[in-house]
Amino acid sequence: MLWRKALIYWKSILAIGIIAYGCLLRKPLYQLPPIQDGDKWVHWLAFMVLTLIMLWDTKKAGQKLWQMWTLGIVFPVAYGGLIEVLQKLFFYPRTGEWSDWLADGIGVLVGAIVWWISQQWNARRMDT
Repeated sequence: MLWRKALIYWKSILAIGIIAYGCLLRKPLYQLPPIQDGDKWVHWLAFMVLTLIMLWDTKKAGQKLWQMWTLGIVFPVAYGGLIEVLQKLFFYPRTGEWSDWLADGIGVLVGAIVWWISQQWNARRMDT
């Protein structure tokens, strides 16, 4: 039964793994462009995409609305906080920053809003 869930949520699992890999490397694989707060934009984008993928997967799996919001919003916010704690405790010279977690949360919020708007648009389109 668990492997069936893994098949349904493979995109979410992959996104979670990619984010962990990128955030927990001791030395980043790439140099960010010289944009002010460039790493915050990366956090924002990564967690927006994670939220969209998780909401898509939970809807596809036929989850109830409260399960969709829990998996699609609460989990990514908690996951962002966990990554920051892990960075601070175990992945020197990486540091855990409140501002990174805030950027994660903003990305989750934007992702949820984009997903909700797309669902409203699709519902309206189906009615016509």
